Amino acid sequence: MSFKQKARYVYDGLKNGYDDPYWLRARVLEFLVAPIHTRLHPRRDGAVDVMGEDWDTLIVLDACRADLFEQHVNLSDYDEYRREVSRGSTTLEWVEQNFADKSYGDTVYITTNPYVSLAAGDAFHELVELWVNKFDDELNTVPPDRVVSAARRAHEEYPNKRIIVHFMQPHHPFVPFPELQFDGWHVAEYDDWREDTGNMTDKNDDTGVGTPWEALYKGVVSREAVWNAYGANLDLALDAVSDLLSDIEGKVVVTSDHGNMLGERTFPFPLRVYGHPVGIRNSELVEVPWAVVQRGNRREVEADSTDSAGSGDQETIDHRLEALGYK
Repeated sequence: MSFKQKARYVYDGLKNGYDDPYWLRARVLEFLVAPIHTRLHPRRDGAVDVMGEDWDTLIVLDACRADLFEQHVNLSDYDEYRREVSRGSTTLEWVEQNFADKSYGDTVYITTNPYVSLAAGDAFHELVELWVNKFDDELNTVPPDRVVSAARRAHEEYPNKRIIVHFMQPHHPFVPFPELQFDGWHVAEYDDWREDTGNMTDKNDDTGVGTPWEALYKGVVSREAVWNAYGANLDLALDAVSDLLSDIEGKVVVTSDHGNMLGERTFPFPLRVYGHPVGIRNSELVEVPWAVVQRGNRREVEADSTDSAGSGDQETIDHRLEALGYK
């Protein structure tokens, strides 16, 4: 982003969000905290290079904290488990650090997240963009069963390629809990989730809530409610992963691009952080699971040419990113 673009970004933001504490907090994280973390904090040193690791299939659970994963899986089902440090605290940052401006003609990437296409659309032998044509407009995400179907096809069609399978879950929207899906500037049917239940906010009240993280910050929902919904969304993905693992062979790694924060404090300014702001290196954001299981024969991988992704039209991109809470 050029200086002129940055200046315009700041000006437009101040004009529209100067009286929104949540927006101001996000800008402090973006312009003060993130540069300190990125430059000085050691957690990017030694962060895992996912393409340099040994695997045939890499399964990415979007926005899955390591401790959430450990709470919801039986680790004995895997041959090996450890925590790794991610190169990013957002998908875009993770993609840029691992794939952008590189060439992986031995890899097919199945993605539900538009940022893979936007930042590294020409890095792979094939990029299967489920976020373009398998997006569910009612759920505002790509359901995991559609990812499994695409992954099965890719394993059959590309027997000599590494396969990356990127599920959108447990990233919100929390599919099993529509009560925690928010609609623009009002909160939809959330009284059961309030810490002081029974206190409904009028639909026309300008609460400024657009995501579960904003709702948690503003006291609309409790941390326990968000954590439970976050975990239920992970269970949805884990069931799909289990189905996929029963159908494929080789060495499989299950991991994540980043985590989420639910009000834990950062440094050097002790602000509470919600969601996954770019550049923040707290352990809740950058410690991710690395679960390994090997079944049957390894794949004999061959490198070929790379291809450019279609990436969809701008309207589709904007709609998908907005549905996922990025805009």
